[in-house]
Amino acid sequence: MDTNVVVTSGQITDELARQLNTQNESQVKEEEVLEGTVVDESFPGPTPTPVSSPAASKSAEDDLRSRIESGEWDNLDDLEAFRVRTPEGQLMARTESLDYRVRQLERRLPMLLNQHLHDAYIQVLKKIHALRKTKSALFYFFYKDSGQRDLNAP
Repeated sequence: MDTNVVVTSGQITDELARQLNTQNESQVKEEEVLEGTVVDESFPGPTPTPVSSPAASKSAEDDLRSRIESGEWDNLDDLEAFRVRTPEGQLMARTESLDYRVRQLERRLPMLLNQHLHDAYIQVLKKIHALRKTKSALFYFFYKDSGQRDLNAP
C-alpha cells in the first residue's frame, strides 16, 4: 500500500485494516520482536452497554461488543451497530478490538515458550508487533487530516 495516499476516516474499512496489517507483518523482523517485547499487564474489561436501548439495537450492540471482545478487528464492517457509529466511534471500536486481539495473543505466549515452540513464539510476537503497528497506522490515517475539530460547530 502506498503510504502517500490520503485516507479519509470514511475509508477505514476491514479491507484497509487487513492490508495495513499484512504490510506490517511482512516488514517485521525477528530481531525487532526479540529485543524486549513488553506485555501490558493492565487491560480494560468490557465496557458496559446502556440499559435504555431498544431490544433490536441492544442485540446489534451485543453482536458488535461480542466481536470486539473476540478480537475480530477485521470483521466489523458488516454489523449495523458498527456502521451507524460516527467515523471516530468506528475507529475506537476497531482499535479496541485490536487491543483485545493483542491481549489474547500475549496470554498464549507463555504456553508456547513452555512447550518449546520457539518458532511459533516468534511468529506470535511478530503478529503482536504488526497489530500494534496497524493500530498506530489507523490512528495516524484518521487523525492526520481530520483530527482537528471546530469546537464551536453546532
